[in-house]
Amino acid sequence: MSNEIQSWEEWNGLTEDQRDYSLYTILKALTQKLSEQDEKYQIRFRKLEKRKALNTVESLTGGIIGGILAILGKGQG
Repeated sequence: MSNEIQSWEEWNGLTEDQRDYSLYTILKALTQKLSEQDEKYQIRFRKLEKRKALNTVESLTGGIIGGILAILGKGQG
Protein backbone atom coordinates (compact mmCIF):
# COMPACT_ATOMS: atom_id res chain seq x y z
CA MET A 1 0.00 0.00 0.00
CA SER A 2 1.39 3.42 -0.92
CA ASN A 3 1.32 6.56 1.19
CA GLU A 4 -1.62 7.99 -0.72
CA ILE A 5 -5.16 8.37 0.51
CA GLN A 6 -7.57 6.01 -1.18
CA SER A 7 -10.65 7.17 -2.99
CA TRP A 8 -13.84 7.23 -0.96
CA GLU A 9 -15.07 4.04 -2.60
CA GLU A 10 -11.81 2.24 -1.79
CA TRP A 11 -11.88 3.61 1.76
CA ASN A 12 -15.40 2.30 2.34
CA GLY A 13 -14.29 -1.14 1.16
CA LEU A 14 -11.50 -1.39 3.75
CA THR A 15 -11.83 -3.16 7.06
CA GLU A 16 -11.26 -1.21 10.27
CA ASP A 17 -7.77 -2.70 10.63
CA GLN A 18 -6.90 -1.78 7.03
CA ARG A 19 -8.11 1.77 7.64
CA ASP A 20 -6.03 2.04 10.80
CA TYR A 21 -2.94 0.78 8.99
CA SER A 22 -3.55 3.13 6.08
CA LEU A 23 -3.87 6.10 8.44
CA TYR A 24 -0.74 4.97 10.28
CA THR A 25 1.36 4.80 7.10
CA ILE A 26 0.14 8.20 5.93
CA LEU A 27 0.84 9.82 9.32
CA LYS A 28 4.26 8.18 9.48
CA ALA A 29 5.15 9.53 6.03
CA LEU A 30 3.93 13.02 6.98
CA THR A 31 5.88 12.96 10.22
CA GLN A 32 9.04 11.91 8.37
CA LYS A 33 8.60 14.68 5.78
CA LEU A 34 8.04 17.30 8.48
CA SER A 35 11.10 16.08 10.35
CA GLU A 36 13.24 16.41 7.22
CA GLN A 37 11.87 19.90 6.58
CA ASP A 38 12.55 20.88 10.18
CA GLU A 39 16.22 19.87 9.85
CA LYS A 40 16.52 21.72 6.55
CA TYR A 41 14.98 24.91 7.89
CA GLN A 42 16.89 24.81 11.19
CA ILE A 43 20.11 25.23 9.18
CA ARG A 44 18.57 28.16 7.32
CA PHE A 45 17.32 29.79 10.54
CA ARG A 46 20.77 29.50 12.13
CA LYS A 47 22.30 31.26 9.12
CA LEU A 48 19.66 33.99 9.28
CA GLU A 49 20.22 34.52 13.01
CA LYS A 50 23.97 34.87 12.44
CA ARG A 51 23.31 37.36 9.65
CA LYS A 52 20.88 39.25 11.90
CA ALA A 53 23.59 39.63 14.55
CA LEU A 54 26.05 40.88 11.93
CA ASN A 55 23.49 43.37 10.59
CA THR A 56 22.91 44.67 14.12
CA VAL A 57 26.64 45.25 14.63
CA GLU A 58 26.89 46.94 11.23
CA SER A 59 23.96 49.23 12.04
CA LEU A 60 25.36 50.11 15.44
CA THR A 61 28.79 50.89 13.99
CA GLY A 62 27.29 52.98 11.19
CA GLY A 63 25.14 54.89 13.67
CA ILE A 64 28.06 55.70 15.92
CA ILE A 65 30.28 56.80 13.04
CA GLY A 66 27.45 58.82 11.48
CA GLY A 67 26.70 60.48 14.81
CA ILE A 68 30.33 61.43 15.32
CA LEU A 69 30.57 62.82 11.79
CA ALA A 70 27.36 64.81 12.31
CA ILE A 71 28.70 66.33 15.54
CA LEU A 72 32.05 67.15 13.92
CA GLY A 73 30.35 68.58 10.83
CA LYS A 74 28.00 70.73 12.88
CA GLY A 75 30.88 72.12 14.92
CA GLN A 76 32.66 73.30 11.77
CA GLY A 77 29.61 74.72 10.06
